[in-house]
Amino acid sequence: MYKQIFIPTEQNSSKITIPREWYGKEVEINLFPVKLSFRNKRSDSNPDLEKERRRKREEILKKYSFSMSNFKFDRDEANNYD
Repeated sequence: MYKQIFIPTEQNSSKITIPREWYGKEVEINLFPVKLSFRNKRSDSNPDLEKERRRKREEILKKYSFSMSNFKFDRDEANNYD
């Protein structure tokens, strides 16, 4: 696998360099934008902020949770279409 990341400045201005050992072989080229904001957010994250966000998220979702400890799946009932 060969990976090359570049930032184009003009339309059709960038060229992709292919390794010499791949000449004459079938290759696949995929182009898509890299989400730099996600990568940067992970690298310089604040653990205290993450804990606070998790606590708030759990508090919001708490009202939607319910216990399924007594639940037992009945295949015959699930397949009874009559």
